[in-house]
Amino acid sequence: MAITMENSRVLQWVKEARVFQANHGALTTPAAFETDLVRQTPDLMVRVPPGVVIVPIFTSVNAEATDTAVQQVLISICNNDPGTTGKTQFTPVNANSRYATTGSTVTAWITSTDNSGNAPTGVSDVYRAYVQPRIDNVGTGSAPFEQALYAPLSGMGAPCAVGSKDVMNAFLVYVGMAGTATGYILSAWAEFTYDEFYA
Repeated sequence: MAITMENSRVLQWVKEARVFQANHGALTTPAAFETDLVRQTPDLMVRVPPGVVIVPIFTSVNAEATDTAVQQVLISICNNDPGTTGKTQFTPVNANSRYATTGSTVTAWITSTDNSGNAPTGVSDVYRAYVQPRIDNVGTGSAPFEQALYAPLSGMGAPCAVGSKDVMNAFLVYVGMAGTATGYILSAWAEFTYDEFYA
């Protein structure tokens, strides 16, 4: 039976040890964000190998410090392998602590510093946020905004499935803030084999 993509299924996927997460920035050490949106330099990328399909569940972007106005967040998927040049690997963590040692079948990458990789192809943009006021002024009441939150199975952003039978695909999170900016990205997804997903 093919996989049903519904929010009500997420806890069952967690119970089955299918849900994994990756983070950019840790504890009190935020990540340095890009200064603009560039297809070859995602701030967080999940590479999905042939024969695997992931269903994105949740991604949040939390700004800690900004330099100037304008925060952009873009989440996309593509049907090729953008490559790993200039990126740092992050080992995905199982969302079910009982299966903490159960590894993911995908790889996650953070901290893009090189835009010479493959340009994403077959791109579908599934979430976009743009905030013009300077985010770290929000405490003064001068920049009210909705924090960047992608939760497609809950109606926040377009749902998607990432993966194919024969080639690498990718899930891409971009943050662009003019000047020097830092913050955190949290992302979670469920994993299936290609045959399970499309049975």
